[in-house]
Amino acid sequence: MKKVFATCLLVIGLSLSSIAQTDKIKETANEKTNQLNTEIIAGDKSQGLTDAQKGKIYQIHITRLEALKQAKKNGANNDDLKEINQIYFKKIYKDILTKEQVKARGKYKKENN
Repeated sequence: MKKVFATCLLVIGLSLSSIAQTDKIKETANEKTNQLNTEIIAGDKSQGLTDAQKGKIYQIHITRLEALKQAKKNGANNDDLKEINQIYFKKIYKDILTKEQVKARGKYKKENN
């Protein structure tokens, strides 16, 4: 009976930890999306992200963070992690953002660095 109870507790504990990690990934993706929007708006108020763009960028960040997590688990080095980031950020900056939005963010970065 004690073994069954201990096994149940272990399963519940593992389930809760995986849920917490998923929530952290979602929270980080949301923060990154909002940060990008804030930077774009700071460069040009008329170029903020649309809701559709926010949704796409949010999903890309979730996929990126999960890929980074898996790569770290598999023993990836910093160069591997940079390559993963480059792939996903290229999707954001080339496929989703308009040229005007990229310029607005560049203006913000130039003024704040």
